[in-house]
Amino acid sequence: MIGGLKKTTSRLAIAAAAGLLIGGLGLSDARAADLGGDCCADLEERVAELEATTVRKGNRKVSLKLSGHVNRMLLWWDDGINSDVYSVDNGESESRFRLSGGASIMPGLSAGFLIEVGAISADSELVDQRVDGNITENGDGFLSVRKASWHIKHDALGKITVGRDSPATDDIIGLNLAKNPIADASPEWTENFFLVRPHGTSGCNGAACRTSLRHRFLAPDLDTRRGDIVRYDTPSIFGMVVSASWGEDDLADVAIRYKKEWNSIRLVAGIGYLWDTDETETDLPTSAERSSTNANSTLVSQSSRLGLTSIIDCPEPGLGQATCVDERQDFEQVKGSLSMMHVPTGLYAYGAYVHQNNGVSTVAGPLQANTFTAPVTGANAPSSDMWYIQAGIKRRLLAPSLGATTLYGEFQQFNDFGVRIDGCAVTAFDCKFDGEGDSPIADAIKNGVSEIVDSSAEIWGVGIVQDIDVAAMKLYAAYRHYDFDATVATLFENGSGDLVSNKENLPLESFDAVAFGGRINF
Repeated sequence: MIGGLKKTTSRLAIAAAAGLLIGGLGLSDARAADLGGDCCADLEERVAELEATTVRKGNRKVSLKLSGHVNRMLLWWDDGINSDVYSVDNGESESRFRLSGGASIMPGLSAGFLIEVGAISADSELVDQRVDGNITENGDGFLSVRKASWHIKHDALGKITVGRDSPATDDIIGLNLAKNPIADASPEWTENFFLVRPHGTSGCNGAACRTSLRHRFLAPDLDTRRGDIVRYDTPSIFGMVVSASWGEDDLADVAIRYKKEWNSIRLVAGIGYLWDTDETETDLPTSAERSSTNANSTLVSQSSRLGLTSIIDCPEPGLGQATCVDERQDFEQVKGSLSMMHVPTGLYAYGAYVHQNNGVSTVAGPLQANTFTAPVTGANAPSSDMWYIQAGIKRRLLAPSLGATTLYGEFQQFNDFGVRIDGCAVTAFDCKFDGEGDSPIADAIKNGVSEIVDSSAEIWGVGIVQDIDVAAMKLYAAYRHYDFDATVATLFENGSGDLVSNKENLPLESFDAVAFGGRINF
């Protein structure tokens, strides 16, 4: 195509020159005599200048393609105490653009590349009751490098990818034939919002009823994060592709994807295993700084944006905790999804499941500013699991001339995510480390220490998606209702000097959200 562009440009230039020559036949013989051999050289020079300023689609050897989408929505929320409407980027499938291309090395063997950049402002994954924009609060947003990789692909041997890209299990819980742009097994509308206690409990009033817990602690996004990896994918064998990847320091996973269509039934499914020990060590805010929710919010927002699974807090002086290199938040997951559609009617179902073993851990939990080691139960977190189901119909119903309409309902259950998170800030006990006791642990116990010992979250919702085929666009409107539950065990010293342990169920408000927006591809 590039070569054709150059030839076309040259032909246009030559045609223009021919026109000038024909038009100049009426000139005097003396003036015509001035048109010597240098005229063509001048034309070629002008053509070269024109070509140098032309946007090209790759070069003579490697093709280049620009694509992406913009996905924005209005988000109304109500946490039981306050409500508001935000204009946000949809975290389910954030706005982005990508540059991709490739070249043929020989028959059956090719090479290619991918650069994908997120173009984000007011990400729904980052906003909360206080912050209705990005980290800089309604600034101009930011660009984030989602992917930057190259690959070599052989028709018979498979594909090897090197760089920042998706591990083998990325999107393995999102295989939905309906291609829903607003709802899947990753609850990313409101994951940064705070959980709220009912008005009047434990003396809370208004904004003071917000706990230190965020939605993602009890109902996390369990899709595998992107990373710096090496990945291998087999060729498709009877509709099945096997993938394996490794990421530095250390993440390893393997997945199987399968798609098939027979008679009038279409099916896509995937299952994978992930092992992750890739913590990120960082200097989190000090105890004084932790009392400022703004400091912790910025930290958590940054870590969420970076896709970090867990942050390890370098201990403060005097706490006598293990050194950073000894702190771990290892886990392993078995995860997968399945979707089936009856093509003639458009009826479909999609389900996903994740089982997580939390392994050996000496930190309180993912993205927490507390490394205190299980002071109440003295045990590691139990295993956690999530399941999700979505069912509906996708066919030309409301506006047949525009495209298909999708009507759907969804339900999701989370169990025991967030267990062992510090519960002090969500109970009536003042849990602080003032350094005046005989030891850090004794001092902590004297002031009351608590941790979450079990938790659950339920989400249900309904929605509609309208395809507009001529504009490569999807418009959507959706509603979700959230219910959260957590039990906290607290260890404290009573007035007689005895240690007392009790459990209490945290009363938490339900949460409602409505999203209306659209995604347009280019």
